[in-house]
Amino acid sequence: MKLAKGTKSLLLIALTLLIASSVLQAGLHPSYSPKAVIDSVPFYTNGNYDKSIPEPNYYLQHPLGTWPMRYHEMAAYIKILVERSDRMTMETHGATHEGREMYNIFVSSPENIANFQSHVVSMDRVADPASDLTGVALDNAVDGLPAFAWLGYSIHGDELSGVDAAVQLLYHLAAANDSATLHLLENVIIIIDPNENPDGRERYLSMLQTHKSHVPNWDSRSAQHNGVWPWGRTNHYLFDMNRDWMVLTQPETRGRVQTIVKYHPVMCVDAHEMGSNATYLFSPPREPINYNMPSNVAKWYPVFSKDQATAFDQRGWPYYTGEWNDQWYIGYGSAWPTFTGAVGILYEQAGVDGAFVRQSNDYLLSYHESVNHQFSSSLANLHTTANNRVELLKDYRQVRKDIVARGEKDRLTFLIAPDRDELKINRFIESLLMQGIEVQQATSSFTVSSAVDVYAEKHSNKEFPTGTYIVSTAQAHGALAKTIMEFDLHLKKDFLEEERRELEKHGDTRMYEVSAWCVPMAYDLEAYQTFSQFNATTRVVQQVTLSPGQLINPDASYGFIVDMVGEKTFLALNRIFQEELIVYASEKAFTIEGHSFQSGALVLHRRGNIQHLTEALTKIADEIGINIYGVNTGFSTKGSHLGAPTFRLLRQPRVGLCFGAPLNYTGVGSLWHTIDRELEIPHSLLSMEWFEGADLSPYNVLILPASWGSLADRLGKSGKEKLARWVRNGGTLILEGSSAAWAADSNVALSNVRLKRQMLDKLDVYDRALDRELAAEKPVVDTMALWHPEETKVAEKEEEKPLRAKLGKEEAEELDRWNRRFRPRGVIMRADIDTEYWLAFGMRERVPVMAWSRNAFLADQSVTTVARFTSDKNRLRLSGLLWPEARERWAGTAYVTRERKGKGQIIMFAGAPNLRAHWHGTRKMFVNAVLYGPGFVSAFSPYGE
Repeated sequence: MKLAKGTKSLLLIALTLLIASSVLQAGLHPSYSPKAVIDSVPFYTNGNYDKSIPEPNYYLQHPLGTWPMRYHEMAAYIKILVERSDRMTMETHGATHEGREMYNIFVSSPENIANFQSHVVSMDRVADPASDLTGVALDNAVDGLPAFAWLGYSIHGDELSGVDAAVQLLYHLAAANDSATLHLLENVIIIIDPNENPDGRERYLSMLQTHKSHVPNWDSRSAQHNGVWPWGRTNHYLFDMNRDWMVLTQPETRGRVQTIVKYHPVMCVDAHEMGSNATYLFSPPREPINYNMPSNVAKWYPVFSKDQATAFDQRGWPYYTGEWNDQWYIGYGSAWPTFTGAVGILYEQAGVDGAFVRQSNDYLLSYHESVNHQFSSSLANLHTTANNRVELLKDYRQVRKDIVARGEKDRLTFLIAPDRDELKINRFIESLLMQGIEVQQATSSFTVSSAVDVYAEKHSNKEFPTGTYIVSTAQAHGALAKTIMEFDLHLKKDFLEEERRELEKHGDTRMYEVSAWCVPMAYDLEAYQTFSQFNATTRVVQQVTLSPGQLINPDASYGFIVDMVGEKTFLALNRIFQEELIVYASEKAFTIEGHSFQSGALVLHRRGNIQHLTEALTKIADEIGINIYGVNTGFSTKGSHLGAPTFRLLRQPRVGLCFGAPLNYTGVGSLWHTIDRELEIPHSLLSMEWFEGADLSPYNVLILPASWGSLADRLGKSGKEKLARWVRNGGTLILEGSSAAWAADSNVALSNVRLKRQMLDKLDVYDRALDRELAAEKPVVDTMALWHPEETKVAEKEEEKPLRAKLGKEEAEELDRWNRRFRPRGVIMRADIDTEYWLAFGMRERVPVMAWSRNAFLADQSVTTVARFTSDKNRLRLSGLLWPEARERWAGTAYVTRERKGKGQIIMFAGAPNLRAHWHGTRKMFVNAVLYGPGFVSAFSPYGE
């Protein structure tokens, strides 16, 4: 008998399940259990579907729910649905780094789709707190207005079930004709982002396909259910995009954020997966919950949760809420939308990674069931939205009005002073604008009676210059602005007690993410917050623009100078290298022909450079937007003349970025993105798997990002010696985080820096070295004692600084282990910068640093410590949770070190210098290391080495 294709697909699913069940019962594989039962609950019971709408299985290689679909299958099927259904329309909201289009699929009743733009305008009016909607006018406005709801799936590419659930949901909404679905479509315009991370998903599915067996396997430990480094969680540049919502470094994130800002959904779903032995988690979260979250969200959590639980109860599926997912951090897909007024809901489904997986309780979880969980949850939440449409719309409007009123009452305003690094500050302002945050800019100077800066220093009658950016929290997205920019959010006392108990009793934390994230600190901006009223003439910032650049005095006879202005200087230097020009960098500030230039400025002499130097520099100045100054003399009126040895010849970096297991792929990704996407520096990715046999001689810069596994096991003694030889021969080795800890380990001793926990019996030695370092900044000279010692009264010898109380070795180690329990887990701390060194080009004397580590580093005077966590314990913490034990342990320890080894150098960062690609303060030192390092590889000596 000839069967329709859809019927054949359903039989195929049933047959697959039957075969698997038979194999299971027979016990032919050690992973099988005769007690395991396969879920066979259909996606939708008694569905009445329009036969003119094609089913997914007509277009998929594998029936939906038996194996994860690929991007090309999903995209092709969705386009067919949109063509065939009058309930759907779609748009692209961008493309991934690998060129895959990102979609917004809009689904609703035919009438709502036909009047889509009208509904968008009406929703804008409801969402605008300033619109004149009250009483009857508001009732009329929401009476015929469908609520917008946004559902995003699989932002982590290896969390697979969401995409297939999105496709099943799209088919159901396009074809189902039962009364419940029709009611849903009449009341809601659903926006579905069906595949939030196509690049990561495709990478991961290729891995699963590579390891797929002919014989079915459901052992979660097997390669058939796991990929290889870097797996698929992240996008092309290895970013965890569920940490990118408030900083918007990735194109995928920018598209979905702008979608939510544009369409004002009142409910948002963020569909994830977790470990294979779990069940299913959904909102509400547990504490800590960010106290800037609007009140309507907490009101609606139990309503959505109850309906979702009922849907699971009807099918006999286990689930839970809260437990481990807090909502302190703003950068999740379930958290960020809540600050716009939407109810954000998290899904966490036990991962299958293939067709089936056997859980620890011998239950056989099928991919079909995992997809069904996500599909049924989505439908439940959409029905709740439809059934409560009017109240949700009114609450959404009211809470946005409440946010404005609170901002007006509190008068909290953030002030960002202009910055020499125009590209850096533009990126920050652009990120605010994309999130719908209103920004103004002062058109003249103004004064604020009282303000506090990011270092908690108070300022009275502070004058701010023209160009200062002003962000008031008295706006619809004021809660979002406050949460992103607030300098120091404090966790509540009851949670702190819970956290302390967890740490002391179990040595673990209740914090799921960082405890601090202040974005102005991350960008190292001169930022202030004030509660004072002030008068300033301003303009509304609609978009950011770059200042044009030019070659000034192109006929200059001596040469040309590029000032150190931050990011533009880095871009210019990289272009200069690509043009193969001869370029020098100034170690110190100088003034020539009336222009002052900062240390790190670039100098190009006409002598020795190419004939078309003027043309090359004109193009660089124009394309980057940087001023390049021509000079007719090398005579400086302040500082060194241009022929002095303090102008160091730079050499083009030949970069090798280590890549692969056991490195932290997100750490690799942020550095890779910086080098490749932002600065466009030529580089090679060097696999750790082949490191021992790799020829390192072509590279003069080698970057070793942080590691999750043991570098000692991967590199061994031979790998360490290979690195040491390469450095001694002139290489610049840059290490971060745990890789720096490996180099500092006394058992490895690649570096002279040491781990504090291994130097407990020598802390007094390091204390004295630190005292000398600090004293050298402000030396005290007694001229009488120097020139006339015979006339100087011999002062009583100062009481020597008391040595640390001596503990026995075992006691000291036990105390240090205890103190490490309270290590910083995503805390912003202050680091003091020695700006005399080239690694600090373009930097101020202090910088906020994100600290998230067990490892504290010690450096004596044989090592140059460019950046050090401040020794003032009371000023160490800038934002976040830092226990007294951690404050004591980390104060005065090294953050960035540089040491010479033979002809080369080792540069170490105690933590990630560019965490999640927006820590521009510490990032600057990393870029200096890469671009300037090969030229500054040797110590300066006017007499040679």
